[in-house]
Amino acid sequence: MIKDKKVEGKDQPKDLWRIPVEPVTMRKFAIDTADTEKVLWFGESNSGKTKSYLDILGYYKAKGIPKEKVMMCILFPDRSTGITKLYNLIPKEYVDRVFIYAVNCYEDVVKATADAEKKLLEHHKQTGTQGWLICELLESVWQYAQDYYARRAFGESLADLLTAKRQQVQEMMTAKDKPDKDTAYLAMSGWTDWTCVKFFHNFNWIDRIKKMQFNVGATAEIKAETNKDSIFFAIGIRPSGEKSNVHRFDTIIYKSHKGNKYTQQCFKWTGMSRLYSETDITDKNSWSVHKMIQKKFEAKGYRSSAIEELEEEAGITLPKKEVLKSTPVLELDLTPSSPKLVPAPEQPKPEVKKEPTVSPAPKPIQAPPVKTVEPLKVETKKEEQKEEIKVVPKPAETSATISKTPEGEKVEQISKEEIIVPKKKEEKKEPVDDFDWSV
Repeated sequence: MIKDKKVEGKDQPKDLWRIPVEPVTMRKFAIDTADTEKVLWFGESNSGKTKSYLDILGYYKAKGIPKEKVMMCILFPDRSTGITKLYNLIPKEYVDRVFIYAVNCYEDVVKATADAEKKLLEHHKQTGTQGWLICELLESVWQYAQDYYARRAFGESLADLLTAKRQQVQEMMTAKDKPDKDTAYLAMSGWTDWTCVKFFHNFNWIDRIKKMQFNVGATAEIKAETNKDSIFFAIGIRPSGEKSNVHRFDTIIYKSHKGNKYTQQCFKWTGMSRLYSETDITDKNSWSVHKMIQKKFEAKGYRSSAIEELEEEAGITLPKKEVLKSTPVLELDLTPSSPKLVPAPEQPKPEVKKEPTVSPAPKPIQAPPVKTVEPLKVETKKEEQKEEIKVVPKPAETSATISKTPEGEKVEQISKEEIIVPKKKEEKKEPVDDFDWSV
């Protein structure tokens, strides 16, 4: 008799299909996750990457955000002068709200991220606002993960491991008893599997912080891009670091520096149906420029997210009237331009467009025949001109001109518009036939 196979036990996994789980509504999920920023700035050296996230603090200062509601934690593996030289970009009242974690290895990165997470979650509980976690140079963390794997797997640093592997390859390539040079690649057999390295970098670090409810920002240097299907193929470069990092951020901005001109260009913007092209940010707050463009796009209906209203309803953020207190100058900069683009002088154009509907009868009374009559000085026709002008309505101020009769009396001359619009007392009369057209 065959025994029934156990569904659960020490040697078998649980039947996950039978374990209940409760979902949440889209509204609740949106409120819980909040409309936080996940931004990646990338570019060459001295393109303004570090300044980009420090500009956020200047943006907050201009909007009147009190220091108690501001917090920024920065994982900084770069040289210390890279941020201390930009000290003046940080508003004085926010200096003690910015925390720098000097990291030099993978262990430092993980411990600093854990501590920053605690600070930012506590900050949100106390203030109701979201702070920022910043990682300077993502490619440094990617290298730290490789080094950590080498030390854990081989008991030596990444540099020592690669040096030893290189030596083994050279020995195999020159060995007389091993003419097959392909066997030299066996020296790197333990290094061809990147699964462990990706585990340390991805699953154990960046995939955790991308799900955190506070704002996350990162910078990256550049790397050549040859994939024709990539969104970065047009410029031939992409962000350095683990190649899947571009999928972990909602907004990706390329920073560029040529001569004395600094620009930025948006390559990815989740929640918006449009991207903005290269924009001049020289001597400007780059985050203010980004938010200003966002407001203009929202005014044009390019924003597909309405989560800000959900946050306000749930009390996650303060009402806009309280949060968006800004100085008069910056308020003007951040307000999207109103659609008052139609110039006033173009308003009379609809009357001119009626020209095809007017009967062609008034054509013989246009300006050329009148001008030819004036030099004749025929007294019998002076009265006809006077009578004609007196009947015509007063011309518009923009089109009226002054002329003189042979007797020196000033009268208003008929403009083109007045000839077209009024129907002119049915001037198909006999005096036209009596006119001397031979002159």
